[in-house]
Amino acid sequence: MAKDSMLSGMGNLNPDAAKMSDGKSKISLKDLTALLRFTGTSKISIILLILAAVLSGGLQVVAPYFMGITVDTMGEAGSVDFTFLGKRAMILLCMYLLAALFTWVVSYFANVVAAKTAQEVRRALSLKLTKLPVSFYDTHPQGDTAAHFINDADAISEGMLQGLLNLFTVLVTILGTIGFMVFISWKMALIILPMAVLMIWSATTIAKKTTKYFKSQQSLVGSISGDVEENLYGRKEIKAFGCEEKFLNSFREKNDKLNKSSVTAQFASSLPNPVTRFVDSTTYILIGALGVWIGGLTAGNIMTFILYWKNFSKPINDLTNITTQVMAAFASLGRVFAILDLPEESDDAEGAKGTIEKNENESVQGEVLFEHVTFGYTPDKKIFDDFSLRVEPGQKVAIIGPTGCGKTTLMNLLMRFYEPDEGRILIDGKDIREMPRSELRHRFGMVLQETWLLERSIRDNIAYGRPDATDEEVIAAAKAARAHGFIKRLPEGYDTVPGKDISLSEGQKQLLCIARVLLMDPGLLILDEATSAVDTLTEKRIVEAFDNMTRGRTGFIIAHRLSTIAGADQVITLGKAKKP
Repeated sequence: MAKDSMLSGMGNLNPDAAKMSDGKSKISLKDLTALLRFTGTSKISIILLILAAVLSGGLQVVAPYFMGITVDTMGEAGSVDFTFLGKRAMILLCMYLLAALFTWVVSYFANVVAAKTAQEVRRALSLKLTKLPVSFYDTHPQGDTAAHFINDADAISEGMLQGLLNLFTVLVTILGTIGFMVFISWKMALIILPMAVLMIWSATTIAKKTTKYFKSQQSLVGSISGDVEENLYGRKEIKAFGCEEKFLNSFREKNDKLNKSSVTAQFASSLPNPVTRFVDSTTYILIGALGVWIGGLTAGNIMTFILYWKNFSKPINDLTNITTQVMAAFASLGRVFAILDLPEESDDAEGAKGTIEKNENESVQGEVLFEHVTFGYTPDKKIFDDFSLRVEPGQKVAIIGPTGCGKTTLMNLLMRFYEPDEGRILIDGKDIREMPRSELRHRFGMVLQETWLLERSIRDNIAYGRPDATDEEVIAAAKAARAHGFIKRLPEGYDTVPGKDISLSEGQKQLLCIARVLLMDPGLLILDEATSAVDTLTEKRIVEAFDNMTRGRTGFIIAHRLSTIAGADQVITLGKAKKP
């Protein structure tokens, strides 16, 4: 029998759902490797980016050394060879022009790779969402899920862009600079390098501590997106119940939290830059003072060390300037992988084979058998306990009962949106777990209480399941669903776009959904409270259409109105278990 409430049973369906928005506590090497795989289709761009970065960084390393030699060859006042100096100046100018050109190439290909990465992240998310079980959508806010596609993908793209713009050039510049400093004066290099280590250590230490603030920030962004989505979806209910102020108060509270979190994150991420600049300025003083004290260094050598330190410290300062984007990217990366790492809908049983081809439901007899089915959304709350039901081929079965008794859950089990804890379900004598889900679900046509239409023409909406259907077939389905009359009265007829060209009533939307199922011509049918939003006359037309559609086929009707279930061959009454 049916036990407990479906809604109460779903309360703790996925205990990890609340944690998803925050992402993982840390980014693993596996995650970074997977992120690099997102750039796999941009291999040529990455190769060109690295090559340009090496050339740009190499020129920036060689130029200061060349400049120092030039200074030392100038000689005393009045003995300067301006012709020689002019040639050296032109060579230096060419070096810096080429460095600037290669820097632009780095920037261009970094943008290409970052944009492609965002595209691949969204593609991976969209693919993942098609493989997640229904339980994910039952427990995860739609607005937060949408935020993964927009906010998180963009944050990852921006962080990767800024990282790529600096990473390879920084590596070449730093390594080349260290080599030339040691070559010129290893003593001076030993004095300067600890300052560089101090600069890097202070920047990375502060940056690590700011990660948690950006995770909180991204989580709140997702939560606010969910609130906005709820407001848009339920705007009529909010106004009808006079809850505008309640919504605004909730939104203000979260918006204030986001503001505080953002300010904290921005403040924390701004600390590395002034710290590194202080170390930077102190090092310039050391170079000037110690260059004379150590001895053996020419004016050109000291100038070269100053330029090298500038080359050394500038990329580090640049990196601290982009801490905000990089930390936000890491936080978003954790949120994205929290979705990508979720367990997918279980695979079809090994060896499961289809028995029907698309749009060939003649072989479907329609016998449905529930054998001792036990199911609960949580182990301690069972919706069904040893439930059995036999439906003969061609029967129309009405399922009634109070809200939350498990009527829709029964259909979810039949469609394999959820799997029984015990027992089995058979169609035409075959266990549905031995069928590929695609075949099983293609056998059914479902008309749900909640209407779902795309922002496309009415013709495209009806033909959604059969895009190759002819206009005559679409019109025939609309006539069978009693929708042709109101469609012809619309300004653009079947070319009208619901929600854009005109607003349709809930009843009209429902008729279009029924027409969509009629066009599919399925072997088994489910009508889940599909008449709840229509008037009596429209309900009568829907029931007539459903009766015509179910003639000779097995059909399930979930309804509260007795008029809807008139003529049913079986009436199954589900009820809640009594509280102990």
